[in-house]
Amino acid sequence: MTLPEVDRLSVTTVVDNFIDSLRTDEKVAKRFTHAQARRMPTLKAEHGLGHWVEVERSGEARRIAFDFGLTGESYNHNFLELGLDAGQVDAIALSHGHMDHYGGLGGFLKTYRRRMKKGLAFYAGSDHFLPRYNERNSQRVYIGRLDRDELERYDLDVRVVEAPTVLPEGVMLSGEMHDTAPFEVIPPSLKVERQGQVVQDTFIGEQTLIANVKGRGLVVVTSCSHRGIVGICRHATRVAGVPKVHAVIGGFHLSGLSGERITQVVDAFRALGVDHLIPQHCTGLEAIIQMGVHLPAELVVSSVGSTFTFAA
Repeated sequence: MTLPEVDRLSVTTVVDNFIDSLRTDEKVAKRFTHAQARRMPTLKAEHGLGHWVEVERSGEARRIAFDFGLTGESYNHNFLELGLDAGQVDAIALSHGHMDHYGGLGGFLKTYRRRMKKGLAFYAGSDHFLPRYNERNSQRVYIGRLDRDELERYDLDVRVVEAPTVLPEGVMLSGEMHDTAPFEVIPPSLKVERQGQVVQDTFIGEQTLIANVKGRGLVVVTSCSHRGIVGICRHATRVAGVPKVHAVIGGFHLSGLSGERITQVVDAFRALGVDHLIPQHCTGLEAIIQMGVHLPAELVVSSVGSTFTFAA
């Protein structure tokens, strides 16, 4: 199977760790500036990630809300500031069950659900609704659990994605990725509760959004890349049936990791021939610096409110 082509894909960063209101447009990035806001922008950054994805094909545009940052306060504030319209949402998707990606969802639904379409699809992975923990130095900290029942009370059609799935909007959700790059090891501090036991989290249900942009190749929209960003890109080419990765945007989960691990990822990006790299959220400053040094033509700096557009 080859993932059908789309004419255009735009990803607006509603929530991210970084904000720079003075950054100018560059490469595929259009910034939200004083000119758009007609005043000093009041966008907020926080430890989290939220994407607003617009897909255009055959003159028709569809929109997917993909991840929601850590808090409803920041997500809703930025959503309003950016002039986004909840009534245009065609589907909702969540990458994984960590609070810095679903934490803003409850506040968003409370504020906007009545303006949205009935029976809206909510796409999740098989392990999204399990309790999560962070454990360091024998200190275990509970970091939340997404409540499926609450989502269904908001009239969302919860659909669990296990296999690669093409959505009606024209993009694919990756489904479960079983093959990983040997050097991409999940940090042992990340735990999940399964059947009453707290065990190492595998993030097997983590979803990546994949688009095949006409004449360009794949745009891989990731979240935290717990199972490894290199493996995620290779998985995307396999399941989409397209060998070319045009762009990768999202959190690459390299913060706090060794320089050798970062170098391996940067080398892999070069080998993949990626045209645009947009590291966000959990990528880490050291990794972004390495990309700036070794892949300066490919690197595009993220900032809350930026829209990254990939077109035929």
